[in-house]
Amino acid sequence: MSAQAKSMRSSLLLLIRAVVFLTVAQLCSGGAAAADDAPTAFSKQVSAAIGDWRAQDWRRGVIKLHPSKFTWQSDSFLQLIAEEPVAGRSAQKVLEGYFADTEVDDHRVDMLGAKELGPGVLARSYRWEFAFDSNFGLWGVVTTQANTYVGFSAVCEMAHPESYVGDDCVKKVLALLLLVQSGKLKMPEPPTPLNVPGWEGQYLFDGTSVITNSSSNGLRRATIYASPPAVIEAAQLRAAIERFAAATVEADDGAPGPLSWVGKSADEPWIRRQFPQAFEGPSIQMTGSVRLPDQRVALVSVRCPNDGWLQTCAFGVAQTTQALGSGEVEKRRQKVIAATQAAPPANGLKNAQILGIYTEGRNTVGTGGFMTGFSIDGHLYLRDGTVMRDFDVAPAYIDVADSRKKNPERWGRWRQSGKAITITWHDGAADTVEVSGENLMIGGSVGMRLQGHYRHAKGGGTIVFGGGSSYFAESNYTFYADGTFSSGGSSSFIAGPGPGGGETAIALGGSQKAAARGRYTIDGYTMTLSYPDGRLARLSFAAYAHEIDKPNRQGVMLNGTYYFLDAGN
Repeated sequence: MSAQAKSMRSSLLLLIRAVVFLTVAQLCSGGAAAADDAPTAFSKQVSAAIGDWRAQDWRRGVIKLHPSKFTWQSDSFLQLIAEEPVAGRSAQKVLEGYFADTEVDDHRVDMLGAKELGPGVLARSYRWEFAFDSNFGLWGVVTTQANTYVGFSAVCEMAHPESYVGDDCVKKVLALLLLVQSGKLKMPEPPTPLNVPGWEGQYLFDGTSVITNSSSNGLRRATIYASPPAVIEAAQLRAAIERFAAATVEADDGAPGPLSWVGKSADEPWIRRQFPQAFEGPSIQMTGSVRLPDQRVALVSVRCPNDGWLQTCAFGVAQTTQALGSGEVEKRRQKVIAATQAAPPANGLKNAQILGIYTEGRNTVGTGGFMTGFSIDGHLYLRDGTVMRDFDVAPAYIDVADSRKKNPERWGRWRQSGKAITITWHDGAADTVEVSGENLMIGGSVGMRLQGHYRHAKGGGTIVFGGGSSYFAESNYTFYADGTFSSGGSSSFIAGPGPGGGETAIALGGSQKAAARGRYTIDGYTMTLSYPDGRLARLSFAAYAHEIDKPNRQGVMLNGTYYFLDAGN
């Protein structure tokens, strides 16, 4: 690659990462993300116990509880960390593991001063003044009656005249902690098997867990990868670590520096090396292993942006190895897999009940009423004369009676006359759909195979019309005639200067989902995807009737979304 090309790539990476900061800043300053989540089952439990408090869903490895009169950005709050087994550790050690490096306004809070606040509630308290606020903080660990630990942190404003303040806040925080301790308030499972406070989690379809921690401006990012456990003989451990380290190298890292082996003992080898030319650089990679209680081995690799991030990275690795070594990550991982393997309900739609899907093309309209694209949509027609719109699951999961009761607006009746179908919806509104020889989609036969790269893309925004932003998102599947598939997706966006701000966009960026490889089967209107980690996904499936027997079908519909064949890929 030429020096000019490298420079252009570096500039693009800078823009991509800068937009992450800009987008987060916009959201946190009053955008959609600043609003409360819809009440979860856990939040309803909190409100039932403490009338004027509620809980948000998981964010960066924690659940945040706060007074109902404020959003999740409240200055008075309680944050709970995912429940974990005691695993032979004292509550004090767990407290130090979570909060040993805590600083408040550049003052380090020493966790050695922790005291019992109530049965099973160990905490370190600290008071500080900031501007016009007087604050009271708690950092601690709850030992539950189930012999597990729940870490927490809390802040209460003590003097601000317009806030939810003082002893009332402290009392309600303690009341919530005692409910957790007694088991009356049960912590929900985190969304990903590996959960570390302050880090974003992701679980890939090959069984790998990934957590990331980004700087406030989005220009630096630490990443930790943890493999699913496997049986690895001692003689093969170093080779396995080297392969895993190589698999986490990114395209723009450049050539690595010399590799060295480090570790506490010969049985715990770790690789350490630097990437002097990395974008964050010189970035540091360390890769090693963790032995689980069943004696299988999980591999761990951390990418640290530079020496200034070592403390943050060390915390992430310590929490990761602890969670893996206790068996908690694997237990959660198996729950995630098992949750996808349940058979469809007995009262779901059967293939014989479905007539097909008649499609229509329409222009999509974005902000300001401007056309942003073209889509192909379709309703699900049943042989009994009823029709359903906005279906986004496999028909085998649609309980018609239950759906009509809960979502009557999705249902109507259809009648065909010649080449026109008239639909009368639940509210009396009517639609007419043209019937042609090329707009009927039907399910596939058992054993049917696809071949080709299928994409669904959408976009929107107003930047091309003088507005402030535009976005583009794509999901895709590549199907092979041998019954295997890969899947992926990406998103990108441009944040511009807004109306009257000139023609030049100030940032662009995006994200890329990790690819996955597995097997697929088709049975009528259901496609089953079997991923490498054992997860199953059942999607609705249909292809155009006039090309159902062709190997390269021009389009397929998956979960109500049309994917077109990209012949050039």
